[in-house]
Amino acid sequence: MSKALDNLRLYAGVLKRVGYTLTVGMLNSGSRDELLKLYNSYNGQQPSGDSTPVDPFIIPKTDVFELFGGDSAAYEGVYECGFGHTTEFELKVISNLVKKWNPRRIFEIGTFEGRTTLNMALNSDTDTEIVTLDLPAEELASTKMEIEEGEVRYVKKEVSGGRFIGHPAASKIRQVFGDSASFDFEEYRNSVDVAFIDGSHAYEYVLNDSEKVFTIIRKGGLIIWHDYTNWPGVWTALNELYERDARFRGIRHIGGTSIAILTV
Repeated sequence: MSKALDNLRLYAGVLKRVGYTLTVGMLNSGSRDELLKLYNSYNGQQPSGDSTPVDPFIIPKTDVFELFGGDSAAYEGVYECGFGHTTEFELKVISNLVKKWNPRRIFEIGTFEGRTTLNMALNSDTDTEIVTLDLPAEELASTKMEIEEGEVRYVKKEVSGGRFIGHPAASKIRQVFGDSASFDFEEYRNSVDVAFIDGSHAYEYVLNDSEKVFTIIRKGGLIIWHDYTNWPGVWTALNELYERDARFRGIRHIGGTSIAILTV
């Protein structure tokens, strides 16, 4: 009985609010926006514009590297982490992996702002070459395969690689542009020691990028994927590769992160 009364109160409250919005409330400019949000929610539409949430967590962060020591990697901008970036801990994990592998050539798919690119540069030798591939905004409408809708904001940025442009470590970084589905990887065949895949998170693109990277990685090289636990397209593609392709049976997920790795 109590539940029925609660439901009646809820419906009465909704009717009262809707009645107000459709009459007196229409004089308030904010009411139309609220009504539009309600309409879109029933119509299955997402609101236009950038709906990136604001990080509500303000307590300073720490991690096992700081707590237990033994971290010899160098970092820059590690705590300047926004949505769409590798997390602080993930950036440290990637930096330490790069330092451990001591690569002569790194290939990255998905430059974005270049925060991960820069930190890979800081943790590799002076003669290491880092090639980073990014989709230019002007090619967004002509990609070979469809990207995820939520990725558009990451392509439509003012500048690609802004974190490392003008930095002393930028001399090790070579930017290339294009769609990873149509980009010619032949120049890099069997020459890459560490590959970092963080481009489109759409299922078909993850399969494409994984296959392309497999042709350029050296024996004993390391493949790193980001966002395994964050995007359905990524985990679906990687799960499929793990289960069905013997070349990828060695994939491992690093606990506490969205990173997956494979030693070739």
